[in-house]
Amino acid sequence: MGRTVLVLTGEPSGDLAASGFAAALRAREPGIRVVAVGGPRLAAAGAQILQDIASISAMGFAEVLRQIPRLAALERRLVQFMRDERPDALVPVDFPGFNLRIAAHAKDLGIPVAYYIAPQVWAWGRERTKKIARLVDRLMVVLPFEEELFRAAGVDATFVGHPLLEGLATAPSRAEARASLGLNAERPVLGLLPGSRSQEIRRILPAMLGGARLARERRPDLAILVSRQESLPREALAAVNEAAGERLVEGPAARVIRASDVLLVTSGTATLESALLGTPLAVVYKTSPVTFAIGRALVDLPRIGLANIVAGEEVAPEFLQDAATPAALAAFVLDLLARPEERAARSARLRALGANFEGRGASTHAARIVVELMNERDRAAGR
Repeated sequence: MGRTVLVLTGEPSGDLAASGFAAALRAREPGIRVVAVGGPRLAAAGAQILQDIASISAMGFAEVLRQIPRLAALERRLVQFMRDERPDALVPVDFPGFNLRIAAHAKDLGIPVAYYIAPQVWAWGRERTKKIARLVDRLMVVLPFEEELFRAAGVDATFVGHPLLEGLATAPSRAEARASLGLNAERPVLGLLPGSRSQEIRRILPAMLGGARLARERRPDLAILVSRQESLPREALAAVNEAAGERLVEGPAARVIRASDVLLVTSGTATLESALLGTPLAVVYKTSPVTFAIGRALVDLPRIGLANIVAGEEVAPEFLQDAATPAALAAFVLDLLARPEERAARSARLRALGANFEGRGASTHAARIVVELMNERDRAAGR
């Protein structure tokens, strides 16, 4: 009988990253069985879905509190699965608050743990590095500075590259993206990437749309594109007025990113994707006052956008909480639309971030590490 790997994700970005890993793992070891807490991407990659992430995904401290009963039930289910099935490896993907709890159970059961996409202890919770060193056999990090940070704390960490780059290779060109959307080469285009979770949409989209509409009052020819991820219910974007020319674009965000002159992007992985594709952007983030206050107390970072964190400087301005007003966002958009030379300079700075990830195939590299870990375990057991 083939080996079994249990993969744990908690949100759409993790599901996407884990799908590439699962496909690479199955290519490397065709008989392997992948069982997952995941979503449609993992299912499409051949994983058996134990529970869909749609029922557990949440953003922010206050919002996560409401999920505690569901997460507790899922924890019991996963522990029972591990006891009954004895998977050959546990691969948690990001989502550390929950996934580290399951890693502790796996450790007690003698199941090796290979963590993919490290908890962001450099942002908050640096004391977690000791816990990670105790619970995780291999840590596969996706940002270039993380390997040294974790190794200094005694964690067996390897920089595997970022899975995001695997999709960028097939991203359309600007001309292709615009042609597919029926936009001519000269028309100014503003792209909105409001996120992939309903909590994000409720708080962030009104400011983004308000800014876009104010900008269009000054630039009536401005096209407004709103990216909708497949994990997001269409009704969550009901505020988008398609009758007034605001257009929902389904599927991967790369088409909106490439077609746009300027972007407003919710803080998260999409800021790094936008940067690597070279479209000037602003990072927008709004959450509940309680969540933001707790985050400010815990996070020890001058910036929150991934593009800015990787760059070590502000390559994309950040509009957070009360600063994320329609007027401020409109002013940013109009300023960049009026200065093509500045847009070109920003684009070049953003694309240069790609040098940090060159030569890394994250999914393939991560699959190799997990197989090596399982082989080591088998040898130690005399198999």
